[in-house]
Amino acid sequence: MKLRIFCVVCASLLLWGCQSFSPRSSLWDDEPKQLMQTDMPIRRPVRAAMMLPLSGRNASMGESFRNAGMMALYEHPDSPLELMFFDTKGTASGITEAWEEAERQNPDIIIGPIFADELKALKKESPDVPIISFTSDNSLMEPGVYTMGVLISDQVNRLVQFMCASGQARVAVLSPENKTGELALNTLMESVNRCPGMMVSKVSIYNPKTINFDPAVLRIVPKPIDPKKKDLTEEEQILLNTPIQDRLDFDALLIFDDGVRLRQVVSLLSYYDVTPAVVPFYGLTPWQSVRDRNLSGAFFPGITGVRADKFSSRYNSLFGYKPNRLSSLSYDAVSLVAVLAERRALAQSNLTLEAGYNGVDGRFRLNEDGTNERLLEIFQIQPNRIPQTVSPAPMEFGDKTAPFGQIMPSSENIEMLSMPVETI
Repeated sequence: MKLRIFCVVCASLLLWGCQSFSPRSSLWDDEPKQLMQTDMPIRRPVRAAMMLPLSGRNASMGESFRNAGMMALYEHPDSPLELMFFDTKGTASGITEAWEEAERQNPDIIIGPIFADELKALKKESPDVPIISFTSDNSLMEPGVYTMGVLISDQVNRLVQFMCASGQARVAVLSPENKTGELALNTLMESVNRCPGMMVSKVSIYNPKTINFDPAVLRIVPKPIDPKKKDLTEEEQILLNTPIQDRLDFDALLIFDDGVRLRQVVSLLSYYDVTPAVVPFYGLTPWQSVRDRNLSGAFFPGITGVRADKFSSRYNSLFGYKPNRLSSLSYDAVSLVAVLAERRALAQSNLTLEAGYNGVDGRFRLNEDGTNERLLEIFQIQPNRIPQTVSPAPMEFGDKTAPFGQIMPSSENIEMLSMPVETI
């Protein structure tokens, strides 16, 4: 049965390969006149070892990445690229075994793995070929070890750029004490220096294993006054009649969390009358999959969706289900390697062309230090809980050290959702 299904999929891919969707004709805005060519014969097969979790609890994600890679390969029938798939099981020990098997096949390049712990284990094996991984942990990147992941540093820089253009000067932060929170907060502290007058006014860090977020939330928002309290002081009486937005000493709130913890945090904020209708909430790219009414009006950065929607539709027509949202990274990685292999130009200097490449998820470039840059949009979560673009991605990569532009010294430049936000 498995063989039969595989044959049907291959036949579908062959038929689909005749249709037009490939980004190969627009991989560059203007194809570089001189790509550094290698000395390999024109038709020498280029072997790419794709290291993916094809079993274990992340098998469905690995399968989606594998299918996306196969789609990209069939989009480039003239490329001498060969894809070889190795099961990492999604674990550090699994990728060690996978690399032992892959190494015997003498790959020219490694595409994957997906997770940071896998990449850390793979680096210990010291492969002597380039690695294009998918993790968003930029601390693991170095020359020759690249990532296609949407980096936290890119996300935070884009958020600060947007907040700066909107005139928001005082920033408060709620963050878990984990790797994501650390990377995001460190980037934020550097990024705010690029916006004249912006400062981080409050930071509240909490244990990600906590079940009580009240202390963390009350470190940045004022505790409400109980109107039933006897003998209210004059100050308490004044505060009781002061709107919550006038009691906050910040005009933007960054929350570096997602999943269940995020829902618990925003539910508690709503209980204290602090919602995106009162002060703008900002988060990271994983917010695109969160459907919580307490985040109506919140903002987050993300990759452009037009070509990604077409990719998803094509994938669905081939495999009968929607792809994992991040599997488009696999499509772009294989497309890039396939095009360079076709041009006999699979050199590391070509992987890191300054102008970058156009992919399913918009324009990106790999940096010599292994990190990448992406042109990110800003989305706002609408009352129907569906994100909508409110700030298109920049047209060009900018100077990482240049100051951000400030349009007006007021948060009025941001279009807030005026409708009341329901509480849980």
